[in-house]
Amino acid sequence: MNLFQFVDWSVALLPVLVMLILFVWLDVFKLMTVWETLGLLGLGMLTAVVTYPISGTFLDALPLGFSNYSRFVAPWIEELVKGLAIVGLFWFNRIGYKLDAVISGFAIGAGFSVVENIIYLMRFPELSANVWMVRGLGTAVMHGTTCAVLAATAHEFAERETRAAVADFDFSLLWFVPGYLIAVAIHTAFNQFPERPLIAMVGILAVAPFVMMAIFRFGAVEAQQWLNEEREETRAALAAWEAGKYPDDESGKKIAALIKRSDAQTGARMREYCQLLTWILLQAEDTLHDQADDTEKLHVEGRQAFIRLDKLRSELGRTNVATLKALLPFSRNDYWEISELKERIGG
Repeated sequence: MNLFQFVDWSVALLPVLVMLILFVWLDVFKLMTVWETLGLLGLGMLTAVVTYPISGTFLDALPLGFSNYSRFVAPWIEELVKGLAIVGLFWFNRIGYKLDAVISGFAIGAGFSVVENIIYLMRFPELSANVWMVRGLGTAVMHGTTCAVLAATAHEFAERETRAAVADFDFSLLWFVPGYLIAVAIHTAFNQFPERPLIAMVGILAVAPFVMMAIFRFGAVEAQQWLNEEREETRAALAAWEAGKYPDDESGKKIAALIKRSDAQTGARMREYCQLLTWILLQAEDTLHDQADDTEKLHVEGRQAFIRLDKLRSELGRTNVATLKALLPFSRNDYWEISELKERIGG
């Protein structure tokens, strides 16, 4: 690779990756590890690999020509495939806060753009550095932004379900439709200037950072409010368990009735399971809220708690654990917070 090729590849691939690193750094909750970020980039790259033959099939089948296809058809296909990756993250409960959604979406879009630009770099090596600058600062940033907006919008529509008790959770693809339409609209508008790509680049650079920072700000405030409310509820529930009582809510009453119907040994294990899971959740919420350096005590106690929790699951059996999960008031968001704590302490 000569110097000119190095410059071309750099301006085509690096800007969006630098922006992603900046967003991860700005995250006040430090939700993304290096490996998680790389995994999301890889997922975005996979969406580009999947999209490429699909786009080729549509381009050959539709009598539109490359320009019209790029302007009016490609946005629908590309945003759909990227959107399916976001759907998967929600389905597997890998997104907790809106900040998490924004960074995950931007990382997937960045991964998509990296593969797309690599394909163009290999097919058209004769193009000038100006073209690769437009693709690196314009097209790539657009892909990251549209996917981030889709994820953040879906999070807004899904949060009522994700914050409700797991037993009441009802996954819906409709959460993703508004964000998908917004993403397609942004992508389509960007593609309307094939003869004047600098206008599209300047436009996306003028809008994308402000949109992303606005969502970041809103997401940070929202997450702090959630944590403040949830910590008080979790702390009150833990105090009841530690006092030998039951939380003063419908969930506590149902668990009390279940334990009363069980034999003494099983009932004791159920109580310990509920109390221990509540303690772990409180540690997770405190860690996310305070963002203090992880102490050695939390690492030791946290690991021991997760080990004991796994043992209790084994002793209780799947049926009892599933029953308790349905009765406990914990939401999918709560379980996501617990998984975040487990990752942080290496549990």
